[in-house]
Amino acid sequence: MPALSDRVIKRWTSIAAYLLGASVPLVSLGKAVLAVLIFFPAVLALVSAGRCMSVTFNWCNFFRKPFVLGVIVVCLLWFISSVLSIDPIKSLTTWSRTLAIFILGAILTHYFANKSDQLKIAQKSLIASSFLIFLLASYSLYIDTSLFELYALLKSGRADLIQSLKPFSSVTVCLIPVLLWSGWRLGGRWYALAILAIPLAGLTIYGRGIQPSTSALAGLGGAVIFVIVAAVFIRLSRRSAWLSGIVLILISIYSALYLVVNLPPPPFDEIASLQLPFPDPHRQVIWGFTIDVIKSFPIIGVGPNTVNMVPGADRVIPYFNQEYLPAHPHNWVLEVAAETGMLGLFGLLVTIGIAFKNLIIRSTRNPGAAWAAIALLAVFFISSLGNFSIWSSWWLSTLSILLIFPLADLNSSLKTANAHR
Repeated sequence: MPALSDRVIKRWTSIAAYLLGASVPLVSLGKAVLAVLIFFPAVLALVSAGRCMSVTFNWCNFFRKPFVLGVIVVCLLWFISSVLSIDPIKSLTTWSRTLAIFILGAILTHYFANKSDQLKIAQKSLIASSFLIFLLASYSLYIDTSLFELYALLKSGRADLIQSLKPFSSVTVCLIPVLLWSGWRLGGRWYALAILAIPLAGLTIYGRGIQPSTSALAGLGGAVIFVIVAAVFIRLSRRSAWLSGIVLILISIYSALYLVVNLPPPPFDEIASLQLPFPDPHRQVIWGFTIDVIKSFPIIGVGPNTVNMVPGADRVIPYFNQEYLPAHPHNWVLEVAAETGMLGLFGLLVTIGIAFKNLIIRSTRNPGAAWAAIALLAVFFISSLGNFSIWSSWWLSTLSILLIFPLADLNSSLKTANAHR
């Protein structure tokens, strides 16, 4: 009976690994697919966590870590913003959902860090499902559109293939670093399959050149530059690293101030008043309106996921015949600043900085996994400067799920090193 029980547990664990690996690539079939596929792995991990984390997990050391302290401070600041929000129910719901997504991601990371064989199954599932989806998307885009258009028609009521796949472009660029690292880690035919998936991913992102996702392309290009700069940065002397860091911070501050000064404040009068060559005119008006909200609520903001509810947000701009803020600012920095204040934004930026620092330090022991996580975070946050709401459940879940792969491998290698000591 114990042997049978072990076989059953292993079988169910393998199924969970397959579902985890396929969940993000299959989001192309609908955002709800992500929730359906991740449900079983989540339940399995939660049951396992309830049995073993209280015994094997060092809670005291965990809460002394700077990154964890940063996360706790950010959560408290965002909670205060939610309670004092212009719509507390909506903000507290958003806060709770965001917290749940990343707690679940942390539990799944801990779970798969202790099951390296199952992590490899999840990586194989990720590579295979990504290749198949990219192949299907490329075939539909460039050879025969009927299959995906039929699915789009059944799902949304309109057979617009390009618009249906456009959100998946941002998911695709997030998949690329994890896909390449997983293939490299597994080796053999899996590495070959991961390499073959990359040009298909490029075709998916390009989308026949009809409204290609500029935010996805910017995220990919920005991540490549970020990784190169970070790789050069860690090879500098301590003094040079500090000087370079200060220069980069000053450049970032100058760029942000230049953007703020040149964005059109409400009310918007005419297109000739726009000073910036990019982004598109309506996006500039949205950002200008959001900055006006930040100036009015600078400390704790208006509450998570409520910036489109402030007075004037639903007012129609005569020139564009669209609202000043239809749904969200399409920029995570402005969105967090407007909705959780400068305190919430500063806390988040510091915590992200700590995360990057920890990953760079860990890159000396497990470079593949560490740089995959660094590239993924860079792609996500750079592309989020121009696409979805940072509170969007499916978009945050995409990040949380993909981070499981490199972080679980990093934690596994750290445990192995500690055991050898």
